[in-house]
Amino acid sequence: MRTPIFRGWWIAVVSGLGLGCSIATLVASTFGVYLGPMRAEFGWRASDAYLATALVTGVSALLAPLVGTLVDRIGARRVILWSFTAVVAILASFYFLENSLPAFYLRFVVLGAFGIGTTHVAFARVISMWFDRRRGLALGVALTGVGLGGVLWPLFCQRVIDLAGWRIAYLAQALVIGLIVLPLLAFVIRDTPQSFGLAPDGRSSAGGASVRADHPGMTLLAAVRGSRYWLLIVTFFLMGLALQSIMLHLVPLLIARGVPPMRAAFGQSLIFGALIFGRLASGFLLDRWFAPRVAIAFLVAPVIGIVMLALGMGGNAAFVAAILVGLAAGGEVDVLAYLAGRYYGLRHYSAIYGGFYGLYTFGGGFGGPLTARIAEGPGGYAPALWLNAGILIVACVLLTRLGPFPSWSAGDYFQAPKQNQRTPGASRPVSADPTA
Repeated sequence: MRTPIFRGWWIAVVSGLGLGCSIATLVASTFGVYLGPMRAEFGWRASDAYLATALVTGVSALLAPLVGTLVDRIGARRVILWSFTAVVAILASFYFLENSLPAFYLRFVVLGAFGIGTTHVAFARVISMWFDRRRGLALGVALTGVGLGGVLWPLFCQRVIDLAGWRIAYLAQALVIGLIVLPLLAFVIRDTPQSFGLAPDGRSSAGGASVRADHPGMTLLAAVRGSRYWLLIVTFFLMGLALQSIMLHLVPLLIARGVPPMRAAFGQSLIFGALIFGRLASGFLLDRWFAPRVAIAFLVAPVIGIVMLALGMGGNAAFVAAILVGLAAGGEVDVLAYLAGRYYGLRHYSAIYGGFYGLYTFGGGFGGPLTARIAEGPGGYAPALWLNAGILIVACVLLTRLGPFPSWSAGDYFQAPKQNQRTPGASRPVSADPTA
């Protein structure tokens, strides 16, 4: 008799579909695709248009901890469904956009405010609730959706733009999400395994269908009082700044070097194709190796790729560089979600992770217009590329400063201290036994 597949894996796969249509994926993968035809119609400067990415990520960064707190209190499922409904309406509204930068900016502000629930802030909690020992791989499976969405969306949007224009492309995106993705999320996503009489990883729940309210972990207040919290904030802000800058600018950079728009969109898709592999590989490794070391290993590739672009390499070499950047972009968000759960537990997981993720995305939004401003100077993109490579090297150094996981985490087999103690703000005594 065949053993049925644990429902958590289906939730991980459908969460990946949702993340592939989240505002983080949509903005990173298609902003550069839309930018060319919109600038041609409205005559905007690139640096002015890229301010929209800073606005959407800035608003998301500010609201992510608040939305995370909401997720912790009412569950991720409702927040996810509400947010996707709002995103569909906002995308459709671009069809009516006139030549007005304030109106353009306003849409991105609203997108950041109401779309943050479509991102990792909500989905990472769902996966962390359904998985424990296999959490790294499950996060990797879910987060590959970002890569798949990043591969398909730029090609889809560029094709629709070529056939019918950018306004119809925005409408097409809204229809795909509203008619296919949103109903599937509503049907499959559930907040916890306890409602099905299961414990994380598919184990039988001796306590029946009741849902535990005392998940082990630190409170948000206790987390922000620790130096590690701020070290993680700074580290992932720098990662977001460098990695997202390259992702946002790859299409304009390639076009500036004479690459046709459709082929440049293919280059953007390569980043997200590599992102799929990066997230699966990092998820697999996170269950077996100390997570900060996994993060450092995945930052080596983009440094090489960015240096290749800074040296002016074009043609196939530029596409290889895109793949190297995608590997890190795939691994680092996976690592961030994993670290939040292992260092701080699930008690206030979404609120704590929301702060990390918000600053990661804000770094990307800040880096977009910064890179555009530098690229408008006499040196073109090269100075900005060298700056981003240096930023990633600094991030690698900061990652070496993270300590071992606390022993109440199921990740305590990675250098966790074995003595019994109590972590400030923890919901229960620390134990060396991860099942305690």
